[in-house]
Amino acid sequence: MDTSRRFRAGLDENGLGPRLGPMTVTGSLLQLSSPDSVWMPAATRAGIGDSKALCAHGSMGDVERFVLAVLDLHLGARPASLDALLAVIGHDSDAALRALCPSGEAPAMCFAHAIALPAFGAPPAAKELDAARDLLDAGVRVAEVRVALACAKRLNVEASQKRSRFDVDLAAMLSIAARLRETAGEELPVQCGKVGGRKAYGAALTTLHPLPETLEETPARSAYRLRGVGTVAFVRDGDASDPAIALASLFGKYVRELTMERIYRYFAAALPGLARASGYHDPVTARFVDATALTRRDRGIDDVCFVR
Repeated sequence: MDTSRRFRAGLDENGLGPRLGPMTVTGSLLQLSSPDSVWMPAATRAGIGDSKALCAHGSMGDVERFVLAVLDLHLGARPASLDALLAVIGHDSDAALRALCPSGEAPAMCFAHAIALPAFGAPPAAKELDAARDLLDAGVRVAEVRVALACAKRLNVEASQKRSRFDVDLAAMLSIAARLRETAGEELPVQCGKVGGRKAYGAALTTLHPLPETLEETPARSAYRLRGVGTVAFVRDGDASDPAIALASLFGKYVRELTMERIYRYFAAALPGLARASGYHDPVTARFVDATALTRRDRGIDDVCFVR
């Protein structure tokens, strides 16, 4: 088997269901020069795995150090802030992210506070740098990472036009897949995490891409051939079984946590003692929504920009 130039892409979403914060859709492109039997175990040893097990709100330090190590050794990037990070791996421009922003104070909630990196602890240490270097030694290089963000207002506007979060997620996945295919310079296998246990994606794909060919539709895997992109498969528990999906999920979860941190700091400046919230459906998030209500009203921040 020729392993001199093989690419594999993995995509996943983070934050499809929360009350607050953006949904992130992330793609990673791996360039491989070794067989699966070599590089996949190396990815597991490096700590690339199920983001649900590795990432938890309030304890992102280990993941942050690994992500920053990969950015450094694989992509030659050392972003010192969230804005600099998005300049490296963001799928959309800053102008596109702000396209739906109203006038007034609401944009400050999402963009005003600078978030220095690392945000959740110390910079990468020898452990994380060695892990990122071991990936290279095992024949796997992270060639590109792209993260798309859909803010609360974007999701609310889409919902008002009868487009679900799944629709937004799928459109972003295909857009990122096309971008990674351009980088690879060839059609490539794209592995995506399944969305909400869905089995059939063909009808939804037809609205986004001409003439998708259905290859397989089972509870575990739904696969399609998209002309000009390659084979796109949606895999159940993909971030636990496929390192390309898992790496995308780690980056996506990290970016989502950084955006939630920025929202928190905006309100904490006015509300001393405010507790950080994950944005998911939990009691802390409910208290965060209640605690910020008067500040949002006084500053003219509409609910459409804040809560989904």
